[in-house]
This record gives sequence, C-alpha cells and structure tokens, in this order.
Amino acid sequence: MSRFQANISIIAMSASKSLSRILAAPDNGLQPLIDHARHLQSLTDALRRGIDQPFSDHISLGNVRGDTAVIAVDSPAWLSKIRYLGPALLHILQQQPGLASLQKIQFKVVPNAALPPSPPSHRAVLSRRGADILKNAATGMEDPKLAAALLRLARHADRRKTL
Repeated sequence: MSRFQANISIIAMSASKSLSRILAAPDNGLQPLIDHARHLQSLTDALRRGIDQPFSDHISLGNVRGDTAVIAVDSPAWLSKIRYLGPALLHILQQQPGLASLQKIQFKVVPNAALPPSPPSHRAVLSRRGADILKNAATGMEDPKLAAALLRLARHADRRKTL
C-alpha cells in the first residue's frame, strides 16, 4: 500500500474525527506540507513588513526553488509596479534564515493570491435626522425627478432610534 493510500485510509477510517485533529496528528503525512506553508507565510509576512503599502497588500511568496524566489502578485497592473521593487524584495528575503543564497526573483500573476480575506463590507446607514434633511431638501426642489430621488433615499433611513 502506498503512503498516499495509507493516508486516505486513515482519513476514511476516522471520518468522525475533526479535520483539525487529523491535521494535527504527527503521522498524517501532511506535516511537511503544512510546515512548508507556514514557512512561506512567515516569509510573506517578512516581505510585507519590508515594503510600503499599497505594494505589500498585493504580494505573497509562492515558493522558493533553488536560488529563485517565486513571488505571486495579484494582478498584471500591480506586477508592473512591483517588478521595480525586485532588488529590495530579494534583499529582504536574503536576510531571512536559510535564504542567503537566493539570486533572483520570478514574478507570477495569480489573481487574489496576495489578498487576505476581505473584511465584511459595512453598509452605510442613514439616520432619521439625515432622512428629514433629505425630505426638506426635496420639498424645495424645482426638479421633480431630483425631488423624487431624494424622497426615495429618505425612505432608507435607519428605523432604529437615532439622533
């Protein structure tokens, strides 16, 4: 039985175990991959700390192969700007333990590779007072379409008690 088949058997037999318990098990066969991913994440964090925003929001370290670091950039537009930071990025990586022998950087466009999960968007709230101001403005409008639009906006006022 191959190592892969053994891992599948372990996972199938322990279907009742939580995924985190399976991943935490020392004999799951995935530990080298998990360790590598954590190492790449720590190197990505070091890269991001070493350069200014907004550039840092658009990169992540994809891999290190021999003397080459592969940096993922989330769009071609950012790639054209970040490419100029190549020497600085290489220097930052060379300062990290075990990476002094890096000689070059290869960039790849990987959409959404560098983006951390975006926070939930916050919807704008219109207070009752704001709605009253819109209604008053609508009554003084000569343009009936603009007045109707202001009244439609006023209907979106927050129904909770506000000042």
